[in-house]
Amino acid sequence: MDNGWWWRGDSQGLIGAYYAITVPEIPAFFNVAIPVDVPITISITDIEINAVTIPKVSFSGLDDGIGGKVVGSIGPVSVYGAQTGDPIVISFGDQPAVALNVGNPDGTTVINITGTGGLGPISIPIVDVPAAPGFGNSTTSPSSGFFNAGAGSASGFANFGANNSGLWNVSNAIAGNSGYLNYGSLQSGVANFGNTISGLYNTGTVGLESPANVSGIASIGTDLAGVLRDGPTATAFNAGLANIGAGNVGFANIGDVNLGSANIGGYNLGSGNVGDLNVGSGNLGGTNLGSGNIGSANIGFANTGPSLTPAVHNVGLANTGNHNVGAGNTGDGNIGFGNTGNGNIGIGLSGDGQVGFGALNSGSGNIGLFNSGADNVGIANSGTGNWGIGNSGSYNTGIGNTGSTNTGWFNAGLANTGIANAGSINTGSYNTGANNTGSFNPGNANTGLFNPGSYNTGLANIGNSNTGIANSGNVDTGAFISGNYSNGFLWRGDYQGLITISYSSTIPEIPWHYDVTAPIEIPISGNVNEITQEEFHISSIPIKVQLQQTICFLGYCTTITTTVYDGSVGGWALGPYTLLTPTAIDDTITQTFDLPGSGTLGPYTFGFAYQQSPGFFNSTTDPSSGFFNSGGAAPRDFSIPHPGRCRGWQTLSRTRQAWATPGEPETRATSTTAGWYRVLRTWATPCPAFSTRAPWI
Repeated sequence: MDNGWWWRGDSQGLIGAYYAITVPEIPAFFNVAIPVDVPITISITDIEINAVTIPKVSFSGLDDGIGGKVVGSIGPVSVYGAQTGDPIVISFGDQPAVALNVGNPDGTTVINITGTGGLGPISIPIVDVPAAPGFGNSTTSPSSGFFNAGAGSASGFANFGANNSGLWNVSNAIAGNSGYLNYGSLQSGVANFGNTISGLYNTGTVGLESPANVSGIASIGTDLAGVLRDGPTATAFNAGLANIGAGNVGFANIGDVNLGSANIGGYNLGSGNVGDLNVGSGNLGGTNLGSGNIGSANIGFANTGPSLTPAVHNVGLANTGNHNVGAGNTGDGNIGFGNTGNGNIGIGLSGDGQVGFGALNSGSGNIGLFNSGADNVGIANSGTGNWGIGNSGSYNTGIGNTGSTNTGWFNAGLANTGIANAGSINTGSYNTGANNTGSFNPGNANTGLFNPGSYNTGLANIGNSNTGIANSGNVDTGAFISGNYSNGFLWRGDYQGLITISYSSTIPEIPWHYDVTAPIEIPISGNVNEITQEEFHISSIPIKVQLQQTICFLGYCTTITTTVYDGSVGGWALGPYTLLTPTAIDDTITQTFDLPGSGTLGPYTFGFAYQQSPGFFNSTTDPSSGFFNSGGAAPRDFSIPHPGRCRGWQTLSRTRQAWATPGEPETRATSTTAGWYRVLRTWATPCPAFSTRAPWI
């Protein structure tokens, strides 16, 4: 784990960088002085207890021991103050009765509350790059090289994942890759995708977890060795870029044995054809010789059926119908020029089964020669509102247009500007799709050339919403990308080549402490008055005791009462008494208050992160390719299946039925498709594929 030359020890030559801003401890101090001088006075008025008289209490019924009883009375008894009827007084003396002072009256008594504390020191790391093998690596395990990321270990430049070596490899397992731009595991070479692969641009079809066992160049499948293989006995050889199929010479063909570019189908000679066995460009159908035809087995240019339905077996230019020979005929089985109807032989005839020459113009509102439609200006126009020669459509300007509202030559679609457009609303030539600006685009809404996909800007893009050249993935910016949402060149995986910039710094724990003290010493001084009870009296107590004896003699009974005592006891004079002598108070309250504390704050992490989305400087709500786009979602009409279950352009075998010649078995229309559809399914690798809904479905 060394960097440099000639080191003999371990971990030598490693360069780290650390820069931090340190804030020294921030001290804190406070002192609160609370003066204490609290006078307290209590005034208590004398207590007067009213005089009390206990009334006389009589008693009787006591046994005198000789058969009689004792009767008598006690009282009344009076308790009173100095004079009869006066209250009993408890005196608290002069007021205030209690006089205290908390603290010294001279202001010298103070409670001092003192606090000290501190926060920090605070260290704010700005740069913290520990010394480690390599330069700029962020792998979890040590790595050599430059800017490697992910699990590690790794060597080389900008690899992601475990155990990679080389440049820009991405591993999805513990077993890594060596080479350049490989995606998967256990691979060596350049731009391979899968597991257990060596060579250049090979693709495994069993997912990233299962071994594909492929070696060589540009092979697709499992258990293959050699060059451009896609099966034990099949080849995927193409001469050109971005072809899907085999035996193609050109660019962006989807199918087999095409000579040209941007053909969807097989055995086409030309460019921009959608179908099989066409010779020419911009045909939508099969077995056409010429350009801009819609249908099958046509020879010439811009032949189509009514309302842009497929036409068959026309020979010539701009015929609308079937089995016509000539130019500008509208109907079936006409031979000649500008005929409207069926089975006519001649020029400018209107009707069925006529032979000869019509008037200079038949129809209405025509200016020129041999016009059989209405409101045409020119020669041999059989449509309506055309200006030019041999137009069988409507409101066209030019030569041989069978569609409507076209400007140019041999356009079979609608509202095109250019030459031999079988699609609609195109600006350019030989477009079989719609809304394209450019030429030879089988897809829709493309700007550029030879794009079988849709919404592309560039050249030969098979996928959708790409900006660049020969991208078979979707929403890519660059060239030769088979993954999705990537920027750059030759990427095989998704979201590759996107710039990620992040910065973070962690402020370690920040210590803090404090200590609050308050020594308390408060004197209390004062006095409490004498409390006295004044003199009070208890009156004399009258007592009378008598004996009552009943005596009976010869049946006569009488009660004899004898007074035993009739007198009084007392009275008494009590007091005065001192209940509390005068009391002086002189005391001190002493208490020490101490509250310490300490702890830490944090740690705190701050920073920012920027993750680039597909493209550059786009602000659309959904991912977009290209530069400086804004607004809503990028238009897309495709799906990205799970790796290992891609089916590619699976809709093509169904749509091919529309190109069958009327009256012929359906199997004929699909037989040639099966050959190149097998290749398409093989080419639908675990890298993200897609399916497109064609405009003619």
